[in-house]
Amino acid sequence: MISNILLQPAGEPEGYETQLATLGLEFKYFDQILRMSEQSRRDGMTKDDAKNAPGSQDYFTRVRELRYTLRTELGWHPYDPLQAPLIVNENKTVGIGVLLGDHRTGLSGFPHPRSRRPAGPTKEQAVARNQSLQLSFDEPEFVELDGSQPDADDYALMETWYLLTHRHQARETGVVTVRSELSLPDGVGHGGKVDSYQRRILLPAIKFPAVKDYAVETTGDHVVSVEER
Repeated sequence: MISNILLQPAGEPEGYETQLATLGLEFKYFDQILRMSEQSRRDGMTKDDAKNAPGSQDYFTRVRELRYTLRTELGWHPYDPLQAPLIVNENKTVGIGVLLGDHRTGLSGFPHPRSRRPAGPTKEQAVARNQSLQLSFDEPEFVELDGSQPDADDYALMETWYLLTHRHQARETGVVTVRSELSLPDGVGHGGKVDSYQRRILLPAIKFPAVKDYAVETTGDHVVSVEER
């Protein structure tokens, strides 16, 4: 297992433990998930692997470890509406998936981070349900159920959150920083990308030792691995 260099640098937002607790969660779960996903990038990769193999392994590990951890630790259960993997609490009121964000991920203020890729119809439906649930809370007479997914009635009151992550590899030092947040989206903007959130729980950034053999590309003022999903 990779040991991080720094867990909570100066300037990290406070109060994430309390905010996570309102959802029945603890930061230790997400810390473990992100460590495992970073480790998966570095295990067993050879010159014969596809260049996007580390990013794919990272994604699959985030999904697996998120679901495994909350299933075994808290008794949550997997749910796969239209092949979009989630993990859902016992009351079916909170579901969590994974999403890759841009360089604003984990940073307070505006603009909010955008998803790196278009949300797709399943995530768009989840965001629409988040919106309708918020309206239902504000205006009790308004109720709209999403009947387009399997078991829609069972999951009609479920908010869909995402563990949003951004991985940055410094050009000069090679040190990897993973910023993350657990956020509740309520808007899909230009290009079909998630870009607005009702709530954002900013989590401590985690830094890992340098990686010397991953190809990188420059995107504006930050550097990202080309194989990242």
